[in-house]
Amino acid sequence: MWNAGRETSSPGTELSENQAKKEKERLIKELQLITEERNDLRDRLRFLTDRSMKYRPHFRPNPYYEDLERMEEAVMSILHNLEMENTEVHENNHKLKKEITFSR
Repeated sequence: MWNAGRETSSPGTELSENQAKKEKERLIKELQLITEERNDLRDRLRFLTDRSMKYRPHFRPNPYYEDLERMEEAVMSILHNLEMENTEVHENNHKLKKEITFSR
């Protein structure tokens, strides 16, 4: 008789267990989506910060690297000037050869 007031497993507990399982699955899926989005955003941020490392306020470039960049610019400028001068001399030489051939 004292057991008459107690209920063994009721359908209400089974329903709440099913609801708990569904809620758990929903939360797991939501967590996976949030984690995936976080990883994508982290990858984008890494790409952008790696690309713009020169423009970071706390980034101090190597002074030797800056010197090398300036030297490279100077050498490339000299190379360009020499190529232009070489082309001009070659054209002038070709014209002179034509004149020599014509005058003979």
